[in-house]
Amino acid sequence: MKCLFCQIINREKNAYIIAENEGAIAILDLFSVSDGHILLISRQHFTNIVEVDPPTWNYFLPLIKNIINKLQVNFSPSGFNVISNMGEMAYQSITHLHIHIIPKYEKEQGFIWSSQPELKYSLIQVAEKLK
Repeated sequence: MKCLFCQIINREKNAYIIAENEGAIAILDLFSVSDGHILLISRQHFTNIVEVDPPTWNYFLPLIKNIINKLQVNFSPSGFNVISNMGEMAYQSITHLHIHIIPKYEKEQGFIWSSQPELKYSLIQVAEKLK
């Protein structure tokens, strides 16, 4: 079966398109967690951020700014979460690069960052491994 996001990009499936440019398209998330929840999707099929090429990546920032400005003017959120899930473990349900832009109106609504970390390594150990 063809990728859902590729079908949206090729106009084979309907979506609420908010903005677009040569390298990316922004649509409303059908499973929004807050008013104005947007998905920014690469036009070229990449699985995730690690695969994206620099020219495509350069199309993302202008669209992110454009979308956030539109949301601020029309909905006045207090903040935003900008997230890209990578892999099934991280809840990536469609394996096509996309970034969520989630307006925050109240701290306990929309995307909620909740974690009870059980860390295997200390900060010093992590820093040493990543240097």
